[in-house]
Amino acid sequence: MSRILATATAVPSNRVTQAQAREIAARIYRGRPELERLLPVFERTGVETRHLVHPPDFYEQGRTFDERNASFADKGAELAEQAVRDCLGKAKLPADKIDHLFLTTTTGLATPSVDALLAHRLGMRSDVKRSPLFGLGCAGGVAALARAGEYVRAFPKQRALLVSLETCSLVFSTKAMTDTDLVGAALFGDGAFAAIVGGDEVAPAGPRIVFTRSHLFPGSEGLMGWKFTSDGMRLVLSREVPGFVRDQLKPAVERFLMEYALTRSKIRHFLLHPGGPAVLEAYRDAFGFDELTLDPIRVSMARHGNLSSAAVPFLLHDLLASGRARPGDKALLVALGPGFAAEMALVGW
Repeated sequence: MSRILATATAVPSNRVTQAQAREIAARIYRGRPELERLLPVFERTGVETRHLVHPPDFYEQGRTFDERNASFADKGAELAEQAVRDCLGKAKLPADKIDHLFLTTTTGLATPSVDALLAHRLGMRSDVKRSPLFGLGCAGGVAALARAGEYVRAFPKQRALLVSLETCSLVFSTKAMTDTDLVGAALFGDGAFAAIVGGDEVAPAGPRIVFTRSHLFPGSEGLMGWKFTSDGMRLVLSREVPGFVRDQLKPAVERFLMEYALTRSKIRHFLLHPGGPAVLEAYRDAFGFDELTLDPIRVSMARHGNLSSAAVPFLLHDLLASGRARPGDKALLVALGPGFAAEMALVGW
């Protein structure tokens, strides 16, 4: 068995409202009617506020990819460290009690990877195992939770720390040219999540990571991802994603549950990736969810925007902090990412 000992989140101190974000975009895109006409999308995302690793004027100054990516390693490591120190404090554990560090990110590149920077900053043991995970996109946080749970099941005397770090704002470039670039600027925010997972012999209590599943959908490679350019990463996000979710996700989820003799009626909490209003509508249509089920997802989206790999982990943290989960409850975590892929995990109390 693997159990979650503690979770923590961190967001940068620079908080912007969606109205402020639209004003910034309007200044950047002034004189470009093909993009100015899309500015109303800022009001249709369901996002109300976001947190950014830099003050807003940083993003108006035409930063190069070199500058933005260097900031990912610097500011990103600071943000991740904040979440990890909070998590270690809640678990009452020193950093040298962590045996394996998993880090997932998709919004910056660093070698040494950010997990190595964290290990040094936190004073982890020199023999700590590290697994940096890149390219899983929005599915990365649930995937990291699953991999950490699998690791401590194999090594029940050990503890794993997982970190989901996303500085989505640093992907933005004033040279962005497409509709999708602007949609990304309206949706994504910055944040970090940390969790400590322990095996049976070191974690006698806490929510259990019961079952996990990865599902790769054939022939869907072009739906989501990054296009790598000399000016950095450009968002790839097909208009077909909501329809694909509506048609293809439900069978994959039901097969996952059926394998363990479960049905959706046995699940009390649904923690689903908040990819935007159209994706939330697709969940509702496919699964028949009522608005009460989707409310926590909408609230997180309004407060933070889409946090990529950290989005579903933030929902998990909110659920744990709220006290809404009771003994016997189960939560289904589903995150979607490039591939096109779904990462699923069942957590039980």
